[in-house]
Formats: sequence, structure tokens, C-alpha cells
Amino acid sequence: MSADLMKITARSKDMSASLSAISDFSLRPSGQISQSDLLGSPDWTLYCMDIPSKQALFVELPPGTDLSEAAFAYSHQFTAARRAALMPFDQFIETSDTITPPARLAFLFSTGRCGSTLASRIFARVPEVWSLSEPDYLTNLAVARLTLAADEITELIRAATLWTCRPPEGRTPETIVIKPRSEPVLIANVCQRAFPDSRNVFMYRDHLGYTNSCFKFAQRVMGPEDFFAEDAWRALWDFVMVGLPISYLEEWFAPDHGPIDWAEFLTLMWGLRIDGYLRALRQGMTFTAIHYHDLNTDRVEETGRLLQACGISTQHLDQAMTAFAEDSQKGSVGASVTPARPLNAEETARAVALLALMGKRDYLAGRLPDSHRSGS
Repeated sequence: MSADLMKITARSKDMSASLSAISDFSLRPSGQISQSDLLGSPDWTLYCMDIPSKQALFVELPPGTDLSEAAFAYSHQFTAARRAALMPFDQFIETSDTITPPARLAFLFSTGRCGSTLASRIFARVPEVWSLSEPDYLTNLAVARLTLAADEITELIRAATLWTCRPPEGRTPETIVIKPRSEPVLIANVCQRAFPDSRNVFMYRDHLGYTNSCFKFAQRVMGPEDFFAEDAWRALWDFVMVGLPISYLEEWFAPDHGPIDWAEFLTLMWGLRIDGYLRALRQGMTFTAIHYHDLNTDRVEETGRLLQACGISTQHLDQAMTAFAEDSQKGSVGASVTPARPLNAEETARAVALLALMGKRDYLAGRLPDSHRSGS
């Protein structure tokens, strides 16, 4: 079997943090590439899953590229891709059966903006771990989850994860940690069905800490002019609200509410992710939950708990903690050196009011339950 080989003639994204898609590249057919060539070279990496065309897009990176060194795998793949290949889903799934699963697999789910990229860097400092931050295949599948049958999405998650768990030559990790973006927490239970023995962590942040951090991050990604346009959040709806119909707004906003602002939109995002985690926990998933504040204020204990949650020895704890010494998003658009303003008093009040209407806790003082302790 073979895949369609493609020459990349141009590349562009609406925003640097946009969901990975085939349309990120202008592609021109360039022959075929054998299945054995794709499997035999970890330089060929899975870039995205295109649900409408039922194809997986691979990109070839420069020889020896180690995606564990990237703050965001999808971003490095986009900029470094040399060639591309397209493979139909049925062939993609069949071929994945020949890939040896990792000895130990862990998923690092999160709300986003909660130290999860730092956690990925912590894992990357441990010699026997290969830690991958934000490959986008799980995001593609999460956004499409309402259009896929249960068996189909499970099959695709398993196949795509196996294709992704191929470290570069010379790396033989005991554990592979995959940290997706925040959206895939809504399909965490399906990841568990695909990999029943996986370890699972959920990282989160209090409501206002999250909304403020997202508010500043979105300014950096979109640029102030686009960000502060009225209803600018609508451009992100399908992606960050993970495929929910826009009619979801009717549950929380009366017709005469007036314009919905970023603070309210980000509150909806936060609530969706918290609910996704709690639902997966109720369904029997085993999680360790780690709060952003705790990781920042009790670094040694929480870093040790993070490693142990993924079945990793703490013998390299000191080495793992060197990740705290630098900005985990250094060199990316999310780097904290880029100026952005926080929510003002009026915006904060609207976020707090909506959270109260939704009947949700803010988790500023209290903590989420996990598989080892009840909430507080």
C-alpha cells in the first residue's frame, strides 16, 4: 500500500494557534510514497485528521527533528514541514496495527492556561520519557466528536496515537506523555477506551485566573485590532467550543442580553472543560487532578505527584524541576513577554455573574475531586 505524496507549494494559517488542517498548506500531487517508507522514518509525523475527506495528513520534518523540544508540536510541524502525504482513514487504521504501542502511555488533559505546557516540559526533562506538547490529531477528533460514531472515533484515536508515538531515532523511552490542547478533555473517555491502561492527568485553573490568562493569550494570537472587534470570539466558536452549535448560547443568555463579551465567552469555555473532566471522572476514568496554584506554590510535591501519576519514578525529580527556570512557551506567540491587558472590573463582574448563573464553583480555594481524593 502507498499514500499520496504531496509537494508543499505554500503555507498559511488565519492565526498561528488555529486548529491544524489540510488547508494550512497548498499541496500539489507528487507521486506516491510507500507505507513502509512512512512507517520506517519518524521524520514523517501525523499533522492532522481531516474528517470531511476521511484522510490523515502527514508532514515530513528535517532529519532527526525531535518534536518533544517544541513548545507546541503543531506549530513546529507547520513551519518545518518539507513534504506532505495523504492517507485514507481505512488504510491509516489498518497500517497502525503494525506499530508497537508504547510501554507506558499517559495523557495530560487540561483546561488550558493552567501550567500544562510547563508540565510537558517537566516530563521532557526526564531521560526515560518522550513528552509531546499539542499534536493536533486529538483536537481534530474532539471538534468532530458529535459527527462520529463511538466505534469510529475510538478506532481513529487509537490509530492516530500509535502513529504519533514514534520518537526520533535513538530515543527509546519507557513512557510517552501526550499533552493535547484543552478541547480533547471532552473525549478523554474515548481515549481511555482506545488505551485502557493509559495514565491520565487533568490540570486546571480557577475561573478568573483562566479567563484572564486566555484573555491575554487571545490578544497575542489574534492581534489587538481583530481581538477587540465586536463579537470577535465568534470566529473561534466551532474550534474552542468543540463543535457545539451556536444555539448553546440560548441556555445562558436572554434574547435582550446585548453583545456577549470575551469574559462571558471565556467563562463558557472554562465551564465546558470542567464539565468534560467531571463527566469522564463519573464514567470511571482514573485521573490525578493538579491545580495551577498548587504547582506554582508547592513545586517539589506537585512535580513529584505529576511524575507518579504517570508511573514515572521520582529519581530524576531535581532534573525535572529545572523546567521551572524558563518560560515554557518561550519563542512562541504565547510567550509572556508580549504585552496584553487583563480583564477590567466590568468584564470581571460579567464573568463572575455568568458563573453564578451557571451554578458552578470557581475553584479558587476549593479543589476538584479526582480518583484519589474527593473535592473540597
